Amino acid sequence: MKVYLLRHGQDTLNKRGGWSNEPLTSSGVEQIKKAAHLLVDVKFDALLSSDLLRAVETAAILRSKLNLDNVTYCRELREVNNGLLAGMDNKIAEERFPDLYWNTLKWDEKYPEGESPKEFYERIKQYWNRIIKENDNERSIMIVAHSGVFEVIQNLVYGTEYSNKKQRYKIKTGEFVVIELNKYD
Repeated sequence: MKVYLLRHGQDTLNKRGGWSNEPLTSSGVEQIKKAAHLLVDVKFDALLSSDLLRAVETAAILRSKLNLDNVTYCRELREVNNGLLAGMDNKIAEERFPDLYWNTLKWDEKYPEGESPKEFYERIKQYWNRIIKENDNERSIMIVAHSGVFEVIQNLVYGTEYSNKKQRYKIKTGEFVVIELNKYD
């Protein structure tokens, strides 16, 4: 199975992400058009996308440019639930929640009205295992989601330890990586 992990295009930079529903910027739209150009010769069997706006808009561009039949929108592929901070202006977030960032949370500490690193990891792990179980080796799948989601997936694939304290695998907005899996190895 070949899995393309494509991070959504750039969204609003002055706000906290997570479960925010910020749209793509014009730069973000252009990033995705360029990514689609690189993928034009790939035959995808499935396109799975986070249901947050920046990923939905990304998937819509890809669907149009790559002539894909449909998209499955998945709540499970959302970025970390950062609760009250979702979509909050960065300056206001710093005033209301000083020094509260993803990498400052303890493993089982939740964002206010959000989820903990442990809960986020378990959510993504469970969904990733479902993707593997439901697809055979011959399929090509594109997943449109977020940096944090792809960090968990790559740690699972490469057998490295996941931590919210340090990002090991970086995918820039509008870029993708390809993972090849053989379920029977």
